[in-house]
Amino acid sequence: MIEVFGLTKSFGTIRALDDFSCRIQASAITVISGADGAGKSTFFKILIGLLHSDKGQVLLAGKEITNRQALTGICGYMPENFSLYPDLSVSENLDFFAAIHGIDRRESMRRQNELLERTGMSPFKKRRVSELSGGMKQKLSLMTILLPSPRLLILDEPTTGIDPQSRVELFAVLSELKNQGCTVLLSTPYLDEAEKADYVILIRKGKNLRNGSPETLRRQLPANVFRLETEGNPLQTMIACTATQPRLLDELYVRGRYLVYMQSSKENFMHLIPHRRCHRDEPRLEDVYVYYERRTPAE
Repeated sequence: MIEVFGLTKSFGTIRALDDFSCRIQASAITVISGADGAGKSTFFKILIGLLHSDKGQVLLAGKEITNRQALTGICGYMPENFSLYPDLSVSENLDFFAAIHGIDRRESMRRQNELLERTGMSPFKKRRVSELSGGMKQKLSLMTILLPSPRLLILDEPTTGIDPQSRVELFAVLSELKNQGCTVLLSTPYLDEAEKADYVILIRKGKNLRNGSPETLRRQLPANVFRLETEGNPLQTMIACTATQPRLLDELYVRGRYLVYMQSSKENFMHLIPHRRCHRDEPRLEDVYVYYERRTPAE
């Protein structure tokens, strides 16, 4: 649906996007993931015309778009800090946004009832926004941009600050929308969420680090992944180990209570790492990101 070639954007001496290219598949969920400051929000703002790129090309259905009107006409965009009206109820907020989109009253009520039912928000339609939980506010934000039935959704870190159950429910709604033909593009710093996508774009310092389906990215990781139980604190074990064995600097990282060893050469150096037990793990997207991030030259 959307193809991006060589997008570059600088703010003074800071290069937010650096020759960034990607493809957003139609009727699929595409997740762009990376650390804070990687360029995710800048990319979204360029797509919808809030920012202009220094150079680069965006194609919609194979045709270059020189302004973003063609894209914004089919797009619903939810920024990271979406503004709702706290003194209004859920229904009143929906009425307000429906009026902004020029949706007539009958169609607005039909769409509102459908969205309230789909998101499980019907029992709360009279509740003030100020009294909603974080997850409910995100659901309402999503509903407001779904009112005009966009073909493309662009969501900037929609799960930040909400509870795990609300994250599950949000992705269930997005999956349903995808099955109805909607194209979903969202950003998240959480790689466990990226596992739920059809296609993943890993970004680092404005560059495309790696991309593909979660399954492909995991399968193509050129390393064996081992989860090690250490005698003491895994971080302290890693620091002590890499101080004496610098060759392991790119091979070790801490995941919760464990130390992860990514064996990227034929020789296994696990005997150099103090540990009690070892478990061979199937690679995760977290492993994929850490592996390529550490092997990308610093600039």
